[in-house]
Amino acid sequence: MTRSLSDDGPDDPPERTESDAVADPAAVTGGAASDDPGRIKVGVGELAVTADDAILTTSGLGSCVAVALVDRRAGVRGLLHAMLPAGEGRTTAASRPAKYVDTGIDSLIGGLDDAGADPRRLEARVAGGAEMLDLTDAVGPRNVERVGEVLDAAGVPIVASDVGDAVGRTVRLRSDGRLVVRAADGFERAI
Repeated sequence: MTRSLSDDGPDDPPERTESDAVADPAAVTGGAASDDPGRIKVGVGELAVTADDAILTTSGLGSCVAVALVDRRAGVRGLLHAMLPAGEGRTTAASRPAKYVDTGIDSLIGGLDDAGADPRRLEARVAGGAEMLDLTDAVGPRNVERVGEVLDAAGVPIVASDVGDAVGRTVRLRSDGRLVVRAADGFERAI
């Protein structure tokens, strides 16, 4: 079972594929990539949960962060691609929770719980949060800091991370729960 949740608003219509029928059609926008039926693409401001062997992928991680949560015993995994640190108090957070680190992690934990994961057994892997521009209040480091705060409050340990620097990343969450991180400079590692 794979479930991909989108925060698409009316101004950015969802892309649909034939594999979207695996879950609630109103909530699903992801699905098998045309070039690899075992891969689920997670777009910016989206999250997906799977309990099968699908590989969850996301790209374009600059200042954005990818948060991968896994319950190995239940075989349930999820991936979030969040853009901004805090959605609390914002009107868009209710309709687009995955756009934000805090509301996105809460939604991801809820989706994993619905799919059979035990939130007490979750472990996290985090990637992204680069400082792509020379700004005094850069978004990437604030995203990484907020991930730590929210996961700590939820009692979810971060077991591995590949964050910061000034390089973009692409990630793949494998069925074994490892997160493969490929940096824009070509370096790749599994965390």
